[in-house]
Amino acid sequence: MARAALVGFAVALVLGSCFEGQALWGERCEADADCGPDLPCQADGVCARERRCSGMTIDLPALRPQVAWLLDHSKSMRRCLDDPEERERCAQADDPPGPSRWDGVHQLVHAVVPEFADRVDFAAVVFPTPTLISEQGICNLNDNSRVPFDAEDAAAAILAAVPEDTSSPPIGENPLREAWSNLFEASEGGPVRARAIVLVSDNPPNCTAKPQISSDFAEKLDVEVHPLVEQSFVAGIPTIVVGISVMDVMAPPAAGDSMIDDVNPHEYFNALALAGGAAQAGPEHYLHLRDSAAVPEVIAGLRERLAPLADEVDACRIRIDAAPDYPDLVALDVDGRMRRPDPDCTDEHAWRWRDDNHLALELCPGACARLHAGAIARLRFGCP
Repeated sequence: MARAALVGFAVALVLGSCFEGQALWGERCEADADCGPDLPCQADGVCARERRCSGMTIDLPALRPQVAWLLDHSKSMRRCLDDPEERERCAQADDPPGPSRWDGVHQLVHAVVPEFADRVDFAAVVFPTPTLISEQGICNLNDNSRVPFDAEDAAAAILAAVPEDTSSPPIGENPLREAWSNLFEASEGGPVRARAIVLVSDNPPNCTAKPQISSDFAEKLDVEVHPLVEQSFVAGIPTIVVGISVMDVMAPPAAGDSMIDDVNPHEYFNALALAGGAAQAGPEHYLHLRDSAAVPEVIAGLRERLAPLADEVDACRIRIDAAPDYPDLVALDVDGRMRRPDPDCTDEHAWRWRDDNHLALELCPGACARLHAGAIARLRFGCP
């Protein structure tokens, strides 16, 4: 036994004199000696046969979905939610007979935003800007109407921007197209965030590109909004349409009736919901807050559509904007060692592809837990 131990010790000395390192593929290194026989230390400090062509850093905030609220605060939102013919009294400060349409919006936003604020990044545009309203400016917007994604405590700022209407009565017209502009910044060099728009309005948009006075456009449809919804969906951004007390009637071209000429609002919102890619089944493809009794149903509908976006982050499911040139040479580091994909997650600190196009991947449970604990993942794209 003693002789065998001495022989083993001698062999170890011989081998040790030939190879100083004990690292494996994917481990950190400073020199080739830290790796193994015929396994070089690459320039990015990883033991690997292939060099690093590019990479991506991923932390949890970079994965959070972005949802932009577009909130119609035009004058028609003063109408009573439960009595559409009553135009003003529900927005008055003294003894309103019931909630206004804007009060309905207030309930939706104040229910949904706090519930998802720790899992979703929100922004909002409340249109038009009340301080800009005049006879020639009833469609105007400025930065005071916007709460951007990078605003300090954006969720709280959105709640403050959506008070009950008695403290900020709705006014003006519906410049939805202008509110739509510059909602999202282009993503560069990181994972692709899930994105969505929640559009809440009671009437089709009526502010064209260069309105002059109210008689030029107040009852004319802005036909440029529908293509914007289609283009956003093609770009991967669905629009969830919420209609407030939407009428199912074709409006004749009658001046002064406060309705968009030759447009059926219900059919318009149905078409918008279909174009936005988040339509629900049934005769109403949009979520319809028709009265106070429908508030819980619409809140539930918004939850149903937003929860899957947040669930993707909880499960550490990640999308990238372009497939790697060499999918077999992709590795991921979450705990200090690079790992190749493991389809069965036998190694719980590994990861796996979620599609055959190599545009979506998922961290295995152990790696996902570390990411949620504050770790940063590094995606390494190798090339021969």
